[in-house]
This record gives sequence, structure tokens and C-alpha cells, in this order.
Amino acid sequence: MGESKTGQVSDEAARVYDEFYVPALFEEWCAVLVEATQLKKGHRIIDVACGSGILATTVLEQLGDECSIVGIDSNEGMLDVARTKTARIEWRNASAESLPFEDASFDAVLCQFGLMYFEYREHALQEMMRVLRPGGSLAIAVWDKLENNPGLAAEERLWQELFGEEAADDAPYSLGDKQVLRRLLTSSGIADGEIITRKGRARFASIESWIHTGAKGWTEDDAMSDAQLDLLLQKAQTDLVSFESDDGTVEFSTSVHIFVTRK
Repeated sequence: MGESKTGQVSDEAARVYDEFYVPALFEEWCAVLVEATQLKKGHRIIDVACGSGILATTVLEQLGDECSIVGIDSNEGMLDVARTKTARIEWRNASAESLPFEDASFDAVLCQFGLMYFEYREHALQEMMRVLRPGGSLAIAVWDKLENNPGLAAEERLWQELFGEEAADDAPYSLGDKQVLRRLLTSSGIADGEIITRKGRARFASIESWIHTGAKGWTEDDAMSDAQLDLLLQKAQTDLVSFESDDGTVEFSTSVHIFVTRK
């Protein structure tokens, strides 16, 4: 995928993201975070940087109406998609660095692949702990180093070869070094907790689907011209063929860090 530092997407990019990126890369991690926080019926839960809502809706499916769930995101395009899924979740436009809730409001705080993009990460982490009740759980997922995500690394190289170093996007992997992640947590006042590395699988219907999703489903990428996309797709068919199965589908391993702590 291309540059993503603004974290802003158009409505169309949010739809593509939800339809293709979510099942390919993000959906499998929802159950991991739900298990890590030991969620129970009756809990009040917040999904910080909820995106198009996959984690929050997974929590609702598992716990039902006996829980109370809030999904917050600063991106209206993502929230517009999330709102189409259910009205039983409170979807709110809000910044992770300034959560609009009282102290100790939630039994669990979840953040799946959002921390890397926050402008003020320490403030965001402090806010997550502030709204967490004593005894409550915080669970955060971030990508491991790019070198430990071979398919994503190959995609990144493809972008850079075609569009130059300015197309590099290191934001998703900026907390992939466990020591860097731990230092951030410590500087935010979170001294306890465990970082666990988990392996997963990314799956796309084809190389074309994979590349089209990266080009049209994330931040400024949806501004790519048709000519640029054609060029990207042509090169991808040769450079990424090692990730293609006999039936044309694409699958590659992924690596993610999960941090869990209790207040």
C-alpha cells in the first residue's frame, strides 16, 4: 500500500477497505483480542480506532445485547461504513488522544492496528488507561516488523520500485520492534503487561485483488490514476507470483504483536 500517514480515507476507499482488506488481513485477529481481554456479558467495551467496525461487531456477535459497546474513530468515511452494520453499537467520531468519556467508564479497551497511526501515541495510551476501570483489561494489536511479514514487504518493495522512496509507508510497522513498543508503553505509564507475537495468514482472491485493494482501499491511495494502477498491476503479476497458488488465490504469513495488561 502507499503512503498512509494522514489516516484519512474517502467513502469509496473505506468501502473497499471493508470489503477486501478486513477479511484478508484483519478479521482473524478479532477473536484473539476478545480472548485476550476475557470479555464477559454485561461488560462495557470500547474499540479505539474502530475503522469500519470489524472488531466491535465481532464482540457484539460473541456477547450479544447484554454488553455495551462503543466504537470510536476520527475518520468519518470508516464510521459511515460501520454504521451500516448495526445500530446496537454506539459509533462516535472522536480522537484516541482525547476520549470523550469519564474516568473508569469501561471494563475493556481494545485497539486493533490503530496505535501506529496516532499522532500522540503516549496521550492515546494514557487515555485508554484513564477510561479503563480498575481490574479491566487493555488489549492492543500492532504489526510486527516488516521483515517478518514477507508478503507485505514484497508489496512495499513493489510500490517503491515503481513510485520511488516517497511511496514508502513504514507507519504500519513502526512499532514492530518489541523494544520500541515496550519503551512507548513504559513512557505512557504502562509498566506491566505482556507482549505476545502471533502468526496469521493473509488471503486474497488473486494478485489483482490484493493490489487493487492496496491501491484503492487506504488513505491517499484512492487518488491513484488508472494508468498508475495498470502499471502497478502489470508489475505485480511478475514480482508477486511466488505468493500465488495454483488456483490463482494469494496467501502469505503475517506476524502481529498483541499487548495485554490489566489495570
